[in-house]
Amino acid sequence: MSAMPVVTPAARTALALVAVLTLVAAMVAMPELIGRRSAEVGIAGGSSDPAWQRLDADEPAPGFSLTDQHGHRVSLGDLRGRVAIVTFLFTHCTDVCPVLPEILARVDGYLDAVERERLVYVGVSIDPARDSPQRLREFVETHRLDASRWILLTGSARELAAVADDYGVVARPDSRLGFVHNTVFVLIDPDGRLRTEFHGLATPSPEIARVVRETLSPSRRSSRPW
Repeated sequence: MSAMPVVTPAARTALALVAVLTLVAAMVAMPELIGRRSAEVGIAGGSSDPAWQRLDADEPAPGFSLTDQHGHRVSLGDLRGRVAIVTFLFTHCTDVCPVLPEILARVDGYLDAVERERLVYVGVSIDPARDSPQRLREFVETHRLDASRWILLTGSARELAAVADDYGVVARPDSRLGFVHNTVFVLIDPDGRLRTEFHGLATPSPEIARVVRETLSPSRRSSRPW
C-alpha cells in the first residue's frame, strides 16, 4: 500500500494557494469534473488525479465556536460522537458552493442508514457580512438539505477568518463571484481528531464515503496510540 501524504502546515498552505490560483480553470471544467465516478479513486485510497488530493492526519481538530442557522452557538465539542465533514462556503455563491452539497449528498448514497445517522455535515461561511442565521436557513431549505444532519455556521469576521485559517482555507474577494476560495472537505472523527483532508472540487464521493466508513470502524479508532 502506498503511503498517504500527511497534513503539515506547509502542505496545507501550498494546496490552498494552488487551489485558489487554479479555481477559475476548475470552474470552467466543472461539468466534467463533478460527473466523474469512482474510477477517479486512486490505488489504495490515494489520488492519481491532480484535480484532487487526500491528506491523512491524526491530530486534534482545530476548535471553534460559531453560530448556526438557528442562532445557537455550536462548538467542535458539540459534534463529539459523530463523524463530521467540515467544508467552507458562502450562500451567495452561484458557481462552486452549490456543488458542495451535491458532492456530499452523493456520499450519503454510498452509506447505509446507520452510517448516515453517525455522520454530520458542517458548512462554515466565509461571508460574515451577508451570511446571517436566517440566510443560512434559507440555504438549507433551497438546497433541500437534511436539517438534522447539516449545520451551517457563521460568526464575526474575526471568528470566521480564524477558523478558515486553522483549516487551511484561503479566500479572497472577487468582483464577479464575491469570493474565490479553495475547496476542502475535512473529516473529523467521533473523538474530535482530524483524520483526513480532501482538497479539490473533483474529490470523488465514493472515496469520501470509504474514509467515513473506515473512521466509523471501532478497530481503526482503537488502533491509535494514546
